[in-house]
Amino acid sequence: MKNLERIKKQILRILVKKPSTFWELINFQDAHLSLFLEALKDLLDEGKIIYDKPLFKLKKNLPDIKKFSDPGCLFCKPFDNDPFWRILLEDFKALTQDRPLPTSDYDQGFIRPEDTLKRTAFIYLRGDLEDAEVFILGDDDLISLAMALTGLPKRVVVVEIDERINTFIKETVKKIGFKNLEVYNYNVIESLPEDLKGSFDIFVTDPVETKKGLKLFVARCISSLKGPGSAGYMGFTHREASLEKWREFQSFLLDSGFVITDILRDFTTYPEEENAWEDFYRTYRIMKEFDLDLPEVDWYKSCFIRFEVVEGPHLLEITPPKDLEELYFDEEAWATPLPSYLEKES
Repeated sequence: MKNLERIKKQILRILVKKPSTFWELINFQDAHLSLFLEALKDLLDEGKIIYDKPLFKLKKNLPDIKKFSDPGCLFCKPFDNDPFWRILLEDFKALTQDRPLPTSDYDQGFIRPEDTLKRTAFIYLRGDLEDAEVFILGDDDLISLAMALTGLPKRVVVVEIDERINTFIKETVKKIGFKNLEVYNYNVIESLPEDLKGSFDIFVTDPVETKKGLKLFVARCISSLKGPGSAGYMGFTHREASLEKWREFQSFLLDSGFVITDILRDFTTYPEEENAWEDFYRTYRIMKEFDLDLPEVDWYKSCFIRFEVVEGPHLLEITPPKDLEELYFDEEAWATPLPSYLEKES
Protein backbone atom coordinates (compact mmCIF):
# COMPACT_ATOMS: atom_id res chain seq x y z
CA MET A 1 0.00 0.00 0.00
CA LYS A 2 1.53 3.31 -1.05
CA ASN A 3 2.07 5.88 1.68
CA LEU A 4 -0.10 8.53 0.02
CA GLU A 5 -3.07 6.19 -0.30
CA ARG A 6 -2.65 5.02 3.29
CA ILE A 7 -2.72 8.59 4.60
CA LYS A 8 -5.76 9.48 2.49
CA LYS A 9 -7.65 6.51 3.97
CA GLN A 10 -6.64 7.53 7.47
CA ILE A 11 -8.00 11.04 6.87
CA LEU A 12 -11.26 9.81 5.37
CA ARG A 13 -12.05 7.39 8.18
CA ILE A 14 -11.72 10.22 10.71
CA LEU A 15 -13.97 12.49 8.68
CA VAL A 16 -16.62 9.77 8.46
CA LYS A 17 -16.84 10.03 12.23
CA LYS A 18 -16.85 13.84 12.41
CA PRO A 19 -15.63 16.98 10.62
CA SER A 20 -12.18 17.89 11.92
CA THR A 21 -9.68 20.72 11.85
CA PHE A 22 -6.30 20.47 10.18
CA TRP A 23 -4.65 20.10 13.57
CA GLU A 24 -7.01 17.35 14.72
CA LEU A 25 -6.42 15.33 11.57
CA ILE A 26 -2.66 15.40 12.04
CA ASN A 27 -3.01 13.35 15.23
CA PHE A 28 -4.74 10.45 13.46
CA GLN A 29 -2.25 9.83 10.67
CA ASP A 30 1.47 9.19 10.44
CA ALA A 31 2.83 11.20 7.53
CA HIS A 32 5.29 14.08 7.62
CA LEU A 33 3.68 17.42 6.85
CA SER A 34 4.49 17.58 3.15
CA LEU A 35 2.88 14.18 2.50
CA PHE A 36 -0.07 15.07 4.74
CA LEU A 37 -0.67 18.25 2.74
CA GLU A 38 -0.42 16.31 -0.51
CA ALA A 39 -3.04 13.84 0.75
CA LEU A 40 -5.41 16.66 1.72
CA LYS A 41 -4.99 18.36 -1.67
CA ASP A 42 -5.61 15.06 -3.49
CA LEU A 43 -8.83 14.47 -1.55
CA LEU A 44 -9.98 18.03 -2.30
CA ASP A 45 -9.18 17.61 -6.01
CA GLU A 46 -10.97 14.26 -6.09
CA GLY A 47 -14.08 15.91 -4.65
CA LYS A 48 -14.18 13.61 -1.63
CA ILE A 49 -13.74 16.37 0.96
CA ILE A 50 -14.33 20.10 1.27
CA TYR A 51 -12.66 22.75 3.40
CA ASP A 52 -15.28 24.79 5.26
CA LYS A 53 -12.95 26.80 7.46
CA PRO A 54 -11.90 25.71 10.05
CA LEU A 55 -13.22 22.20 9.33
CA PHE A 56 -12.51 19.58 6.71
CA LYS A 57 -15.68 17.61 5.86
CA LEU A 58 -16.74 14.79 3.60
CA LYS A 59 -18.27 16.25 0.46
CA LYS A 60 -20.48 13.27 -0.29
CA ASN A 61 -21.40 9.92 1.11
CA LEU A 62 -18.58 7.40 0.73
CA PRO A 63 -20.05 4.02 1.67
CA ASP A 64 -16.75 2.18 1.16
CA ILE A 65 -15.03 4.20 3.91
CA LYS A 66 -15.55 2.76 7.38
CA LYS A 67 -15.79 4.96 10.45
CA PHE A 68 -12.72 5.06 12.68
CA SER A 69 -13.00 2.65 15.62
CA ASP A 70 -10.71 3.86 18.39
CA PRO A 71 -9.10 0.95 20.29
CA GLY A 72 -7.96 3.32 23.05
CA CYS A 73 -4.59 3.24 24.80
CA LEU A 74 -3.10 -0.12 23.87
CA PHE A 75 -0.75 -0.03 26.88
CA CYS A 76 -3.05 1.16 29.67
CA LYS A 77 -6.74 0.51 28.88
CA PRO A 78 -7.06 -1.24 25.52
CA PHE A 79 -10.50 -1.48 23.95
CA ASP A 80 -12.25 0.74 26.51
CA ASN A 81 -13.25 3.42 23.98
CA ASP A 82 -15.26 1.48 21.42
CA PRO A 83 -17.59 -1.54 21.63
CA PHE A 84 -16.27 -2.67 18.22
CA TRP A 85 -13.01 -3.82 19.82
CA ARG A 86 -14.55 -5.15 23.05
CA ILE A 87 -16.89 -7.39 21.08
CA LEU A 88 -14.03 -8.54 18.83
CA LEU A 89 -12.00 -9.57 21.87
CA GLU A 90 -14.80 -11.68 23.32
CA ASP A 91 -15.45 -13.26 19.92
CA PHE A 92 -11.77 -13.99 19.43
CA LYS A 93 -11.46 -15.63 22.85
CA ALA A 94 -14.48 -17.81 22.15
CA LEU A 95 -13.23 -18.84 18.72
CA THR A 96 -9.74 -19.77 19.89
CA GLN A 97 -10.42 -21.48 23.21
CA ASP A 98 -9.80 -24.91 21.68
CA ARG A 99 -6.64 -23.90 19.82
CA PRO A 100 -3.79 -26.41 19.43
CA LEU A 101 -1.29 -26.31 22.27
CA PRO A 102 2.37 -25.54 21.50
CA THR A 103 4.74 -28.28 20.45
CA SER A 104 8.47 -28.22 21.14
CA ASP A 105 9.13 -29.44 17.60
CA TYR A 106 8.60 -25.92 16.23
CA ASP A 107 9.63 -23.74 19.19
CA GLN A 108 6.03 -22.60 19.65
CA GLY A 109 4.23 -20.47 22.19
CA PHE A 110 1.33 -18.06 21.78
CA ILE A 111 0.67 -14.65 23.29
CA ARG A 112 -2.41 -13.68 25.30
CA PRO A 113 -5.59 -13.31 23.21
CA GLU A 114 -5.88 -9.64 24.18
CA ASP A 115 -2.32 -9.12 22.97
CA THR A 116 -3.10 -10.68 19.61
CA LEU A 117 -5.95 -8.19 19.28
CA LYS A 118 -3.68 -5.37 20.50
CA ARG A 119 -1.31 -6.18 17.66
CA THR A 120 -4.22 -6.19 15.22
CA ALA A 121 -5.44 -2.85 16.56
CA PHE A 122 -1.98 -1.31 16.28
CA ILE A 123 -1.71 -2.42 12.64
CA TYR A 124 -5.14 -0.84 12.11
CA LEU A 125 -4.06 2.43 13.75
CA ARG A 126 -1.05 2.62 11.45
CA GLY A 127 -3.36 2.40 8.43
CA ASP A 128 -2.02 -1.00 7.38
CA LEU A 129 -5.06 -3.25 7.88
CA GLU A 130 -8.01 -1.84 5.96
CA ASP A 131 -8.11 -3.10 2.32
CA ALA A 132 -4.62 -4.55 2.78
CA GLU A 133 -3.17 -7.79 1.46
CA VAL A 134 -1.54 -9.43 4.48
CA PHE A 135 1.13 -12.14 4.57
CA ILE A 136 1.65 -14.08 7.83
CA LEU A 137 4.60 -16.43 8.34
CA GLY A 138 3.80 -18.70 11.29
CA ASP A 139 0.51 -18.15 13.10
CA ASP A 140 0.38 -19.89 16.47
CA ASP A 141 -0.93 -16.52 17.79
CA LEU A 142 -3.87 -16.82 15.35
CA ILE A 143 -3.67 -13.17 14.33
CA SER A 144 -5.14 -14.17 10.97
CA LEU A 145 -8.43 -14.95 12.74
CA ALA A 146 -8.34 -11.67 14.68
CA MET A 147 -7.86 -9.82 11.38
CA ALA A 148 -10.66 -11.81 9.76
CA LEU A 149 -13.01 -10.84 12.60
CA THR A 150 -12.48 -7.15 11.77
CA GLY A 151 -13.56 -7.77 8.18
CA LEU A 152 -11.06 -5.09 7.10
CA PRO A 153 -8.27 -6.80 5.10
CA LYS A 154 -8.63 -7.42 1.38
CA ARG A 155 -6.72 -10.70 1.62
CA VAL A 156 -4.91 -12.66 4.34
CA VAL A 157 -2.47 -15.48 3.55
CA VAL A 158 -0.97 -17.71 6.25
CA VAL A 159 2.02 -19.97 5.64
CA GLU A 160 2.73 -22.28 8.57
CA ILE A 161 4.64 -25.53 9.13
CA ASP A 162 2.27 -26.97 11.78
CA GLU A 163 -0.63 -28.68 10.03
CA ARG A 164 -2.65 -28.71 13.27
CA ILE A 165 -2.70 -24.91 13.28
CA ASN A 166 -3.48 -24.76 9.58
CA THR A 167 -6.45 -27.10 10.01
CA PHE A 168 -7.69 -25.10 12.99
CA ILE A 169 -7.53 -21.80 11.08
CA LYS A 170 -9.29 -23.26 8.04
CA GLU A 171 -12.11 -24.71 10.12
CA THR A 172 -12.51 -21.69 12.40
CA VAL A 173 -12.57 -19.03 9.68
CA LYS A 174 -15.70 -20.70 8.27
CA LYS A 175 -17.53 -19.64 11.45
CA ILE A 176 -16.51 -16.03 10.83
CA GLY A 177 -17.63 -15.97 7.23
CA PHE A 178 -14.49 -14.19 6.03
CA LYS A 179 -13.86 -15.51 2.51
CA ASN A 180 -10.42 -14.09 1.78
CA LEU A 181 -8.17 -16.11 4.10
CA GLU A 182 -5.81 -18.66 2.56
CA VAL A 183 -3.65 -21.15 4.46
CA TYR A 184 -0.67 -23.10 3.13
CA ASN A 185 1.63 -25.72 4.62
CA TYR A 186 5.12 -24.22 4.47
CA ASN A 187 8.61 -24.85 5.87
CA VAL A 188 10.69 -21.67 6.13
CA ILE A 189 13.81 -23.56 5.04
CA GLU A 190 12.26 -23.65 1.56
CA SER A 191 12.02 -20.67 -0.76
CA LEU A 192 8.69 -18.85 -0.80
CA PRO A 193 6.42 -19.99 -3.67
CA GLU A 194 6.71 -17.68 -6.68
CA ASP A 195 3.03 -16.75 -6.68
CA LEU A 196 3.38 -15.30 -3.17
CA LYS A 197 6.40 -13.13 -3.91
CA GLY A 198 5.90 -9.38 -4.35
CA SER A 199 2.18 -9.64 -3.65
CA PHE A 200 1.51 -8.15 -0.19
CA ASP A 201 1.18 -4.79 1.52
CA ILE A 202 2.34 -5.99 4.94
CA PHE A 203 3.69 -9.06 6.65
CA VAL A 204 3.47 -10.29 10.24
CA THR A 205 5.81 -12.85 11.79
CA ASP A 206 7.26 -14.02 15.11
CA PRO A 207 10.60 -15.38 13.95
CA VAL A 208 12.91 -17.68 15.81
CA GLU A 209 15.62 -15.47 17.30
CA THR A 210 18.80 -17.26 16.35
CA LYS A 211 21.02 -15.16 14.10
CA LYS A 212 20.42 -17.34 11.07
CA GLY A 213 16.80 -18.15 11.82
CA LEU A 214 15.87 -14.52 12.41
CA LYS A 215 17.21 -13.35 9.07
CA LEU A 216 15.79 -16.36 7.25
CA PHE A 217 12.25 -15.76 8.56
CA VAL A 218 12.31 -12.05 7.79
CA ALA A 219 13.99 -12.52 4.39
CA ARG A 220 11.16 -14.86 3.36
CA CYS A 221 8.67 -12.23 4.48
CA ILE A 222 10.51 -9.41 2.71
CA SER A 223 10.25 -11.34 -0.55
CA SER A 224 6.45 -11.25 -0.17
CA LEU A 225 6.19 -7.44 -0.19
CA LYS A 226 5.17 -5.23 -3.10
CA GLY A 227 7.61 -2.33 -2.66
CA PRO A 228 8.02 1.13 -1.10
CA GLY A 229 5.30 1.88 1.47
CA SER A 230 4.89 -1.80 2.33
CA ALA A 231 5.59 -2.69 5.95
CA GLY A 232 6.73 -5.54 8.16
CA TYR A 233 5.53 -6.32 11.69
CA MET A 234 7.28 -8.76 14.00
CA GLY A 235 7.69 -9.82 17.58
CA PHE A 236 11.24 -9.60 18.96
CA THR A 237 12.36 -10.18 22.53
CA HIS A 238 15.11 -9.12 24.88
CA ARG A 239 14.97 -12.54 26.53
CA GLU A 240 16.91 -14.44 23.86
CA ALA A 241 18.23 -11.60 21.72
CA SER A 242 21.10 -9.44 22.95
CA LEU A 243 21.56 -5.83 21.91
CA GLU A 244 24.35 -7.05 19.64
CA LYS A 245 21.82 -9.25 17.88
CA TRP A 246 19.36 -6.35 17.72
CA ARG A 247 22.05 -4.15 16.18
CA GLU A 248 22.97 -6.76 13.58
CA PHE A 249 19.31 -7.23 12.71
CA GLN A 250 18.73 -3.49 12.40
CA SER A 251 21.67 -3.31 9.99
CA PHE A 252 20.07 -6.13 8.00
CA LEU A 253 16.82 -4.15 7.80
CA LEU A 254 18.59 -0.96 6.72
CA ASP A 255 20.51 -2.83 4.01
CA SER A 256 17.22 -4.36 2.86
CA GLY A 257 15.74 -0.88 2.31
CA PHE A 258 13.67 -0.50 5.48
CA VAL A 259 13.41 2.06 8.25
CA ILE A 260 12.16 1.12 11.71
CA THR A 261 9.13 3.26 12.54
CA ASP A 262 7.93 1.77 15.84
CA ILE A 263 9.21 -0.37 18.71
CA LEU A 264 6.59 -1.17 21.35
CA ARG A 265 8.59 -2.58 24.26
CA ASP A 266 7.17 -5.66 26.02
CA PHE A 267 3.91 -5.14 24.16
CA THR A 268 2.89 -8.78 24.38
CA THR A 269 3.12 -11.54 26.99
CA TYR A 270 3.30 -15.32 26.65
CA PRO A 271 1.01 -16.79 29.35
CA GLU A 272 2.46 -19.77 31.19
CA GLU A 273 -0.82 -21.45 32.16
CA GLU A 274 -2.54 -21.20 28.77
CA ASN A 275 0.52 -22.48 26.87
CA ALA A 276 0.75 -25.51 29.20
CA TRP A 277 4.44 -25.88 28.38
CA GLU A 278 5.68 -27.04 31.80
CA ASP A 279 7.36 -30.03 30.16
CA PHE A 280 9.38 -27.73 27.88
CA TYR A 281 11.38 -26.51 30.87
CA ARG A 282 13.10 -29.88 31.24
CA THR A 283 15.28 -29.08 28.23
CA TYR A 284 15.78 -25.31 28.67
CA ARG A 285 19.47 -24.48 29.01
CA ILE A 286 18.72 -21.97 31.75
CA MET A 287 17.19 -24.70 33.93
CA LYS A 288 20.45 -26.62 33.80
CA GLU A 289 22.44 -23.65 35.09
CA PHE A 290 20.44 -23.22 38.31
CA ASP A 291 18.16 -25.35 40.43
CA LEU A 292 15.06 -23.39 39.43
CA ASP A 293 11.41 -24.01 40.15
CA LEU A 294 8.87 -23.51 37.39
CA PRO A 295 7.94 -19.83 36.99
CA GLU A 296 5.09 -18.43 39.06
CA VAL A 297 4.66 -15.38 36.80
CA ASP A 298 4.32 -14.73 33.08
CA TRP A 299 7.91 -13.74 32.38
CA TYR A 300 8.43 -14.15 28.64
CA LYS A 301 7.52 -10.92 26.84
CA SER A 302 7.93 -9.64 23.33
CA CYS A 303 8.35 -6.23 21.72
CA PHE A 304 6.31 -5.45 18.62
CA ILE A 305 8.23 -3.78 15.81
CA ARG A 306 7.09 -2.06 12.63
CA PHE A 307 9.45 -1.30 9.76
CA GLU A 308 8.61 0.18 6.37
CA VAL A 309 10.11 -0.12 2.90
CA VAL A 310 11.73 3.13 1.78
CA GLU A 311 13.50 1.69 -1.25
CA GLY A 312 13.38 -1.75 -2.80
CA PRO A 313 13.03 -3.88 -0.81
CA HIS A 314 16.43 -5.37 -1.53
CA LEU A 315 16.58 -9.16 -1.22
CA LEU A 316 19.94 -9.82 0.40
CA GLU A 317 21.87 -13.03 0.08
CA ILE A 318 21.68 -14.96 3.34
CA THR A 319 23.17 -18.27 4.37
CA PRO A 320 20.31 -20.52 5.48
CA PRO A 321 20.72 -22.77 8.51
CA LYS A 322 22.21 -26.13 7.59
CA ASP A 323 19.55 -27.97 9.61
CA LEU A 324 16.69 -27.44 12.06
CA GLU A 325 19.03 -27.48 15.05
CA GLU A 326 20.92 -24.49 13.67
CA LEU A 327 17.59 -22.82 12.88
CA TYR A 328 16.39 -23.02 16.49
CA PHE A 329 19.58 -22.79 18.56
CA ASP A 330 22.49 -20.43 19.03
CA GLU A 331 24.49 -19.21 22.04
CA GLU A 332 21.58 -17.00 23.22
CA ALA A 333 18.82 -19.65 23.03
CA TRP A 334 18.50 -20.18 26.79
CA ALA A 335 14.74 -20.75 26.89
CA THR A 336 14.14 -22.70 23.68
CA PRO A 337 12.79 -26.23 24.09
CA LEU A 338 14.68 -29.13 22.58
CA PRO A 339 12.51 -30.62 19.80
CA SER A 340 11.47 -34.22 20.36
CA TYR A 341 13.44 -35.46 17.36
CA LEU A 342 16.63 -33.90 18.76
CA GLU A 343 15.91 -35.08 22.29
CA LYS A 344 15.81 -38.65 21.04
CA GLU A 345 19.22 -38.20 19.43
CA SER A 346 20.84 -36.70 22.54
